[in-house]
Amino acid sequence: MTPSRPRRPGELGLTLLLIGSAFLLGREAYRISGFAGPSSPGFGPLAVVAVVLGGLAIELLRILRRRPPEREPLAVRVRRIGHEILPLPVLVAMALLVAYVTALEPLGFVSSSILFLTAAMLFLLRGPLSRRLLLAVPVATGTVAAIRLLFQELFQVLLP
Repeated sequence: MTPSRPRRPGELGLTLLLIGSAFLLGREAYRISGFAGPSSPGFGPLAVVAVVLGGLAIELLRILRRRPPEREPLAVRVRRIGHEILPLPVLVAMALLVAYVTALEPLGFVSSSILFLTAAMLFLLRGPLSRRLLLAVPVATGTVAAIRLLFQELFQVLLP
């Protein structure tokens, strides 16, 4: 059976990168307590890594069955990889996450989380800015209030 479409640009490289990352995470999970048994602290992370590696192995086999993409100049290939792997919403989400992590210490959990969720919703929602603000601010505030109430008050988890 001939595959219906060629590989996407960067598809094979990204999958191999993810497999390598999963092996590194597996090594770190093993360092927690080795593989002493199902009740050991490292068992859960090792099990997750095993599932991820299994899924990635299946995906790698699917990718290898597809025909390689047609040859094109390197600049065109890099641009296509950028559009396929890192479209604008992904880049904005990454930038928002970096800003959120950076703001956690100086602003605290509540303020930085409300700002992060509001900014993310303003970017993702469509429509006039005033309408997006009327929806994003109360939803972000309510979400953070619920998380704080649930985790800090009920479960007594220290939030940053």
